Amino acid sequence: MADIVKSASLLNIECVFLDGDTRTIALKNPISNISSSDIENLETFMQTENIIIGDKDSSDFRKIKRAVKRETTTTYLDLG
Repeated sequence: MADIVKSASLLNIECVFLDGDTRTIALKNPISNISSSDIENLETFMQTENIIIGDKDSSDFRKIKRAVKRETTTTYLDLG
């Protein structure tokens, strides 16, 4: 059996709520040309529509602390 190589792309969005709680949303396979203005527009939408609430005290969404795109490659070696 041959080695298996898997690649993945993730966009991790760290959200902050009014009570100080945080939550990270991981999106698989984001568009390749995502920009900071796209993230700002998402943040504005999330604030305006209040689409997520904190799980700690049901607090309102405050802001996106950071958004990081990660490309990973995992190799499973066939040692047999």
